[in-house]
Amino acid sequence: MRIAKIKNIEIAYQDIGAGEPLILICGYSAVKETWGPIINGLARYLRVITFDNRGVGGTTVPSKPYTLSDMAGDVIGLMDVLELQTAHIMGVSMGGLIAQLLALDYPERVKSIALGCTTHGGKKAISADKNIIQLLAKTADPDILPQDSLREKVKVLYSPEFIKKYNKVLEGIVSMGLQYYPTPQGAAGQMQALSYFNARARLADIKCPALVLTGDQDQMMPPENSYLLASKIPDARLHIIKGAGHSFFQENSEETLRILTDFISNQ
Repeated sequence: MRIAKIKNIEIAYQDIGAGEPLILICGYSAVKETWGPIINGLARYLRVITFDNRGVGGTTVPSKPYTLSDMAGDVIGLMDVLELQTAHIMGVSMGGLIAQLLALDYPERVKSIALGCTTHGGKKAISADKNIIQLLAKTADPDILPQDSLREKVKVLYSPEFIKKYNKVLEGIVSMGLQYYPTPQGAAGQMQALSYFNARARLADIKCPALVLTGDQDQMMPPENSYLLASKIPDARLHIIKGAGHSFFQENSEETLRILTDFISNQ
C-alpha cells in the first residue's frame, strides 16, 4: 500500500500493471481490496490504480462534512501525484456517482468512463427498497455489531444463486469486511456525501466514451437505473450481466473483465 498526500488528505492506493491507466473507484464504505480477482486480470492489459475513498481504509477520515465533488477532487489529486494527465475511470455504486462528476467537471482528464451498478440520482431515479436503504445506514450505527451488519449486507450485495453456491467464498468476504470495517464517523461521512446527488440534467454534457453495466439481479441499485443512464449519455454502451447482483464484478469477474478491456481497447 502506498500513500499520496493531497492537500489535507492522505489517500491509500495501489498501482499495478502497465499500459493505459485505469482508475477504479469503490462504492459506499468499500475499500480497494474489495475489487478482488478482477484487479490481476485487468493488470495483464492495463495500469490499474485502486484506492480507498476518504473516510475508509487507509485514507484519512475527515472531521468535517464533505461532498462527492470533494471526492472527485481526490481522484484528480491522485492523478496529479501519479503524473497522469488522463485516465480511464471505472466507478461502481457510489464510485459511479464520482465517475460522472469527473467526466462532467474534469472532461480534459477523463479518457472514458465505466459506470457500474449506479444511478444519475434525483427523483427520476429508481430507488431501492426502503429496508435495503436502512440496511446500508446501519454501517454508520455504532450500536450494530460489524459482523451482524456485514452478514445482512451480503444478502443484498449478491444474487440469491451466488449466495447459495458460494457460501464459503462469502464467509471470506465477510472476514475481509471485518478487517477493513469503517468507523461510524467514516461511514456517516460517505453516507452524507452521497445523499445529495442529481446529475440527470447534465448527462448529455458527457463527451467521453461511456460504458454502463450492471447485474440484472441487483437489489441494492435496481438495474433500471443503468438503462436510464445509458439513455441519457450520448452514445453510451449498455451491458447487462445476467444472474449477477450488485457486486457483479465479483460474481462474474471474467465477463466484467472481457467487457471492460474490450471497451477500453477500442477508445
